[in-house]
Amino acid sequence: MTISVSIIVPTLNEAENLPHVLPRIPAMPEITEVILVDGHSTDGTAEVARTLIPSIMTVMQRGKGKGNAIRSGVRAASGTHVLVLDADGSHTPEEIPLYIEKARQGYDFIKGSRYLEGGKSEDETLERGLMVRLTDLVANILWSTKFEDMAYGMFMIDRQKFNNLGVTANYFEIEWDILIKAKRHGLRIARVPAYEAARIHGESHLTYRRDGWLIFKLVMREGLLNVKDRALKIVSGRRKTAARG
Repeated sequence: MTISVSIIVPTLNEAENLPHVLPRIPAMPEITEVILVDGHSTDGTAEVARTLIPSIMTVMQRGKGKGNAIRSGVRAASGTHVLVLDADGSHTPEEIPLYIEKARQGYDFIKGSRYLEGGKSEDETLERGLMVRLTDLVANILWSTKFEDMAYGMFMIDRQKFNNLGVTANYFEIEWDILIKAKRHGLRIARVPAYEAARIHGESHLTYRRDGWLIFKLVMREGLLNVKDRALKIVSGRRKTAARG
């Protein structure tokens, strides 16, 4: 299976962090391009990126939010697969070969998890950990799934299949949006252990009020769709049984 990977790096004022991230992207023949999506940074993020990787492609984000940045990067990508790598130093570029190997095995969507054996987080507070696990529990009940660590943002996905999912999320709810739609479309999903480091410089762009509300709305909306689908299947099954009788 021929695989070419476009690395997508969403950024917003990450100039101080990029020297700790971009040089660590492994030199692999499968990695054919690195795309930096700039959310109108004011600290010279794009210029720093070009000094580190002269061949880097820079895409100026038109909208706002991490989800919008990822979708902008996917539109600019040419690889068979795209891999999202955060610019703040929390993701581990050395793990990229694990994702590529899973893609070689035929998986469409590969998601990192801090909770698998071999995974760990140096950036998870008690409050964040409880919130992630509670959200996972509620979503799995409503969605009839068994996902874990939905919040972790390093993932790799078949680019064409991503385009077919109809992902619309603009902010940090994008991980949940992709997961439920990947399940609904029958994508083969794999997990790999992930090590999360603490952000090196600056503060997180995630806000609990905005992003927590967006995640809650998405979980509930998709949960209602799941209930509706299950009800339709039950009704359809009963009609078929009655017809045979």
